[in-house]
Amino acid sequence: MEALIKNRASIRCKTSAGKGRKDLLRRFTPTPYVVDLLIMAKTVRLESNSLTVVECALEFFARHQGGPLGDPEFFWRIVSQEDDSQTDQAGVALSAFSDHGLRFVNIGQRNFLAVDLEAREGIGFVTERLVESEPKLNCRPFFDTLFCMSAGSLGMVPLSAACVGLGEKGILLFGPPNSGKTTASYLAAINGLEFHADQAVFLEVEAGELRVWGDFLPAIFRPESLQFLPELRTTTRRFSYPGLTVHYLPKRAFQPSKAQPVSPICSVFLHRASRCETHLAPILSSDLTHRLAESILFKDDDRFQQQTSTILHFLAKLPAHDLAYGSDPAMAAHCVGQMLTDHDIAGALTSRAESDPKSRLAPLRETSA
Repeated sequence: MEALIKNRASIRCKTSAGKGRKDLLRRFTPTPYVVDLLIMAKTVRLESNSLTVVECALEFFARHQGGPLGDPEFFWRIVSQEDDSQTDQAGVALSAFSDHGLRFVNIGQRNFLAVDLEAREGIGFVTERLVESEPKLNCRPFFDTLFCMSAGSLGMVPLSAACVGLGEKGILLFGPPNSGKTTASYLAAINGLEFHADQAVFLEVEAGELRVWGDFLPAIFRPESLQFLPELRTTTRRFSYPGLTVHYLPKRAFQPSKAQPVSPICSVFLHRASRCETHLAPILSSDLTHRLAESILFKDDDRFQQQTSTILHFLAKLPAHDLAYGSDPAMAAHCVGQMLTDHDIAGALTSRAESDPKSRLAPLRETSA
């Protein structure tokens, strides 16, 4: 709460120009409320005509605030408008398209987000009902969509994957829908790991090292997951899409109070199998790059091709495994947790051996393997 109050104190209110000609399209709506947001260690400046928009953005990105702010690397301008009484309260239809340097998302009949990659600017016109710091009436806060549209210009490559971690290390979990990524990650978090992501991860290379940031959304469970996790019936929020029902669970209880990137130690591709035993098999490097490329969240602008290739190159150099398990994702969670724990123990033993050459490391390494 104290951190949120401090962040609110950073909101500035600039004076607006006097009235000019009629602005039927609201292109010149004053946006006097200004705040610099820290998102994945990048500075983004947000302006709006609504104090609620700015406060909700601070709350949505709250885990990323608190570090040193730099010069803004991206600019967002959001205009809040009156609610549309015709909007479906169960959700809004979303459509999107992109062209060279331009991305556009239409939300319902009266809301849109647009990003100019060349100018590093994003604009949005949204009804008051869409302004949420977490999903309540809507399935997805528009802040998440806007960041995904801007991520390439901020040096990020988004992949469709989950991520669990232990300290500074993490494991990326890949797999098709209903492969158990969310449930396995949740169960691993129940067992003491950190739950960084279940829908998307954002990768970057910083100082020659690959770093992974988690997503912003709550964990999203399919209804069948509730047969393994009956507690979700009372701890999740239910949403219905056309032909699909899901359950949302906030992840912050399983995350550090301040968002930090992790260094991935390996990639794991999940597969549900008919047999009950868990089977872990290495993936050949000749096949790995293609499979990683298929997990890119969306086709980015061509100007980011080198950036994407660099990220995939770093990721392809790490170990990768196929993990087949039975119907219960707890088996996958246990295996992933063991991999992280063993790696952490091996790292600690290596550090001890380097500081004490007389330590008996060889037998311990054999045991931990």
